[in-house]
Amino acid sequence: MDGHVSRQRPLDLLPPSRRFVLRPAEAHEVERLVEAAAEDIPAMKVIAPAIERVFSFNRETILAVIGSKGLVGGFAFLYLNQLGLERLLEGALSVADPDLRYLASQGEAPKALYAWAMYLPGRVVGAMGNVMQFVQRPGFADADMYARPGTLKGASFMDRTGFVPVSQGPSELFVYRRRNPSHPSPVHRQLAGLSQAVAGNMRSADVDQPRVARRMEVRVARGSDDLLMVYAIRAAVFLAEQDCPYSEEFDGNDHCATHFLGFVNGEPACCLRARYFGDFVKLERLAVRKQFRKTRVSFDVVRTAVDHVRRKGFRRIYGHAREGLEKFWAHFGAKPLAPGRDFVFSDYKYTEMFAEYESSADAITLDSGPYVIVRPEGDWDRPGVLESSAERAVRQPGTNTVRQLRPAVA
Repeated sequence: MDGHVSRQRPLDLLPPSRRFVLRPAEAHEVERLVEAAAEDIPAMKVIAPAIERVFSFNRETILAVIGSKGLVGGFAFLYLNQLGLERLLEGALSVADPDLRYLASQGEAPKALYAWAMYLPGRVVGAMGNVMQFVQRPGFADADMYARPGTLKGASFMDRTGFVPVSQGPSELFVYRRRNPSHPSPVHRQLAGLSQAVAGNMRSADVDQPRVARRMEVRVARGSDDLLMVYAIRAAVFLAEQDCPYSEEFDGNDHCATHFLGFVNGEPACCLRARYFGDFVKLERLAVRKQFRKTRVSFDVVRTAVDHVRRKGFRRIYGHAREGLEKFWAHFGAKPLAPGRDFVFSDYKYTEMFAEYESSADAITLDSGPYVIVRPEGDWDRPGVLESSAERAVRQPGTNTVRQLRPAVA
């Protein structure tokens, strides 16, 4: 049931709740969350300036939980870089007023996640699966999660979801190993008597058998091999399963779009297409092979696509949700564009969906520099091949240069 974890279950296996939508918070929502949380935790008002400062540095720090009546909860991470992780384990990181030098910027893969603050009252705790889904995306899925149990309730939750004391570091610090979920001895036994009663209530019959973790990866399709995988996935889903005519599925737009490929254990499982217009992007042709529809690969692919187009400077995303799938797109902040905008194509009814995001702090602009702009699509944080070409001597106009060939490998 949503909102209740009755058995020991690794965090990454908590199912997302259909009752809630989780997304990066807006500035006005951060203020409301701090005020609401301060009613239970007065210290929240003390660290409110630090929360605003960290939120301005990385707007994905604060996650808003949206229910049927609007904002109902929130979760805050500190995304630590390598230096931040080292300081945390040394006990030298101030989580009340974190130094921005120790934090990963927006778009940068963190080395570790620190559960900074949580406001999930009552059954809203069921949104914890949605939180874990958010940090399953590429660049985040391998980052271990660290936390300190501030309350008995928090310690009980950590106990059931796989946290263990750090082997080296502050005694009150616990870690959840993302890629090696296990069922360790209860956290309470390490908390110097915080709650021996809770630990005593854990029975071996309540422990689920560990599940084999699936390795997921998402990347931008580049060469012809990648495009062939995209076409194969779409043919299996749309042509074979939905009996869509070939001319309607392969509509001539594939060579003017960015394609995203999702893999499960190395097998092509999901794809999505993005096309660019004046001030918005259209996401379309999301397809998941049948045997992978119980995985989170579709969420990873869409999240990667959203991050990608925001990095390109787009804030507005448009798409068509097939009837019955509107809630899936709501996970990414999308809503029906307007009442009465439903329409039909290829034998199915669709709704126009629209999402608007804040500007990405690391969006590519004219000030990003020429080398960044010419790097391979989606790989803007690594030097590209044209940058290495700049190391060669500059040619004089009108001269012919014969480059020496590299010797063949024997």
